[in-house]
Amino acid sequence: MNHGNATETPRFKSLPEVSQITQLGKSTILAWEAQGRFPKAVRLSKTRRVWLEQDIHHWMLSQHAERLAA
Repeated sequence: MNHGNATETPRFKSLPEVSQITQLGKSTILAWEAQGRFPKAVRLSKTRRVWLEQDIHHWMLSQHAERLAA
């Protein structure tokens, strides 16, 4: 996977998809988003929120880097 590639097609991911990718529970994702510990969702409508796939991958890599540095 090539993160940061400007030619990569942006993709939105729904909450269930983000939960599957990160292995975090949906309620944890929403709580961490509210606390600023997780990327902010894009609001497509009042009831529809999605995340940019690249933001999720970047967050995962940063979590891994923090664990290695600790």
